[in-house]
Formats: sequence, C-alpha cells, structure tokens
Amino acid sequence: MARIAIIGAGISGLTAAKTLMDSHEVVVYEKSNTAGGLAQSVKADGCVFHICGANSMKNISESTQQFIESIIDFGDEIIELKRNCAILFENGEVSKPEFHGMFKKKITEIEGVPSPIENHIYMFKPEIQRRIIADIFRVKNREKNKRKPKFLATYFKAKFGQTLYDMYFGPYNEKVWHSDLRKIPLRWLEGRLSAPTADQMIFANFNHDKSKFLSEKTFLYDINGGAQRLVNRLVEILGDRLRVNHTVECIEYNDGKWIVDGEKFDKIVYCANLKLLPKMLHVPEIKPFGSYIDSLKYHGTTSVFCELSKNPYTEIYLPGKEHRAHKIICTGNFAETNNNDLHKMTGTVEFTDYVSEIEIREELSRMPLNPVYITHRYTEYTHAIQDIDTHETVEQIKSALKPKGFYMTGLFAEWVQYNVNQAINAAIEATKELLN
Repeated sequence: MARIAIIGAGISGLTAAKTLMDSHEVVVYEKSNTAGGLAQSVKADGCVFHICGANSMKNISESTQQFIESIIDFGDEIIELKRNCAILFENGEVSKPEFHGMFKKKITEIEGVPSPIENHIYMFKPEIQRRIIADIFRVKNREKNKRKPKFLATYFKAKFGQTLYDMYFGPYNEKVWHSDLRKIPLRWLEGRLSAPTADQMIFANFNHDKSKFLSEKTFLYDINGGAQRLVNRLVEILGDRLRVNHTVECIEYNDGKWIVDGEKFDKIVYCANLKLLPKMLHVPEIKPFGSYIDSLKYHGTTSVFCELSKNPYTEIYLPGKEHRAHKIICTGNFAETNNNDLHKMTGTVEFTDYVSEIEIREELSRMPLNPVYITHRYTEYTHAIQDIDTHETVEQIKSALKPKGFYMTGLFAEWVQYNVNQAINAAIEATKELLN
C-alpha cells in the first residue's frame, strides 16, 4: 500500500482519491474551504446557482457511469434532458416565422434559430440563404481534400463556409474564448464539435430536421443541484482524508520519496493549476518548462444568477455585439427543484472574464428574457486556452515527472477543456496505473 498525495479537490482530485482510497492511503489537499472546484453549485435565494456552467453530463462513458453509480444512486434523481438551444440574431437576419414554418405562435420574446445552426438555414432571409447555400457547395467540393484543418478558424470555415463563420461560429467563439481563433488548435476541442458533411446539411434543411448531427443531443442532470450532490457524497466518503484550507507551498523529492510541506508520500497525483507548479515543485525536471507554463493563456467567467421570463430553452447563445454576455443557461428548465415560489424561473447569464456588478446590471437591462439580478460569482480560472504547442508540451511535462511517481490530471493540470464527465473519466484513466 502506497501513500499518495492528491493536490487539488476539484472533481478530478475527488475522483482520483475515491478511485485510489481502497488500495492506498490517500491525502487530498485543497486550498479553498470547500471541495468541488468548477463543479460546485450553491443556494441563492433558495434556488440552485451553478457557479460555472451547467454542471451537467454529456456523452458519458461506461466507466464514468459505473464510477458515479458506485457513489450515488441514479434512480429518479438523475434525469436525461433533451437539449433545446437557440441562437439569437437581432439584426434582421431571420425571416418571420410564417416564411420558415417554425413557431405557429410566439412562445417567448425570442425567435431564435435552433442549434445546430447548419440544420436551420431555411430560417434565414433569402439573401443569406443564397450565400450559405453557395458556401455549402464550395464545402462539398473541398471535402475531397484530405488535408485536415489544424486551427478552429480554418475548421469552421472549411466545415460550414464563410457566411456561417461570419454570422455565428467566428463571433460567438471569439466572445467565449477572447482569443484569435486562427491560433487555437482544433485538437483543444476535439470530440466536442459537430462535424456534418455538406450532404447532411442539405438533407437536414430539405426535411427541416431539428435533431440530427447535433454533437450532444441530450444530457444527464442531477435534480439535486447538478454535480454538487456527487461532490458532497465524495467529500463525505473521503472524510478526514480531505484537508481543506491547505495551500501547498513546497513539493520536494528526496531519496525516492515525495515531500509535501514536510510530509512524506510515495506518489503524487496533481490536479491543481499547472501555473502553480514551477514555484511549488522543487525538482529539476520542471525547470525547462517554467517560461512556457508562465506564458499559458486562460480566461475566467462572471456567472450572473437571475430570474428569467418563462421560456422553453436549455441554453441561448448570443453571438452578436449587442450584448457582452455570450450565453444564457436556463437551469430553471433543467429541474423544478432549481426554482422556488419566489423565483419561478432561474438561470445563469455568462460573461467571459471579470464584469463588475454595475456593468452587469446595465447589461441585463438590455438582454432578452428580462433577467432580474439575484447574485453573481467571478471565477478567475475557467477556460485554459491552448496554442499549437500546448498539448505536446504538457505531455512532455507529464512524461518527465511520471518516472518519479508524479501524475497529472484535470482541466488546469493538463491545460485542456473538460466538462464534468470528461474530467471524471480522465482521472479514472490517469490513476489506473497506480492501482496495479
């Protein structure tokens, strides 16, 4: 039985600890006063406020489901919901409903284009449709070219054409990531992007197909606060193995042992922020990577919890310059337990990076669904932005440290883009070797 230190008690660290605790002695260090990281939700005015994102699970793997079922009962409390996403265009791009056969009656103040946008070209005005159709035929001709795009901008243009890129894929993703899409490698979002062929897009529009080719058609959601119930149960299971309010200052390696703030361990699973590693970790293997790690880019999120007008959506995307926010997540539609008698319908408005309360209130006054401010939370690290060298460099760091028994997993430990179930799955895979 080895003694293993786990640095960071987000969903990755908690998963690693639970996976290893029956075979080894584990100690989990967490610098804040609560575990869960970005998977947390809190109560605000008696309603459920997800501090970052929706805390839902999409495209869940078998190993992840088995892990979750070993901790909490799926039962009737984890439900499968159909995604109903709308993209809001506010400059006359969309035809009136009578021209595109949608919405027999106006159900909200929003006449959004459903996602995926490429399946609903028929909803735009004729002149826009013509440009997109011409683009799709160019896309079809280019599909014979086997050379794969390396960056997000070239991928979106090659897959959907210039018009949809200019209207949606470009401006929306630039709002979210605050980065030049020409420099963000495609592999950063690998597996999370829809990839229809030109023929599939044409077929979908002829048949008004609203469902096919959406990369994530449904998602799982725990009606007891999203992923927070899983976090709570993991914290309960770990008990005094979890040490909150402990900021790790120094990790050393001496005579075959790791020393974490003076305490000896056989191995380490690092699930915290990669940017903290060069200062914290006193071994020669990390030194060549210090400058690159320091240069890594990231962004935060200001999540604004609001009361919203009743609507049928799960998410509303805002690609336009009319609003600084990029998305409204209608969490009140995920489960009635997310709302209460005071606030009949709640949700979260997301802004990239820091936005002050004064600015928030001003922005909300101009937004659809009449959002009424309840509270907000700014989280500095929510999006780890890669460049063309990030994946290879992080793999080199992991390979350099692994022979000494130092493992890395997690969104900011690996500088990747994970949702809840991807983080769980990655932690399970990363710790498999330690179980042998």
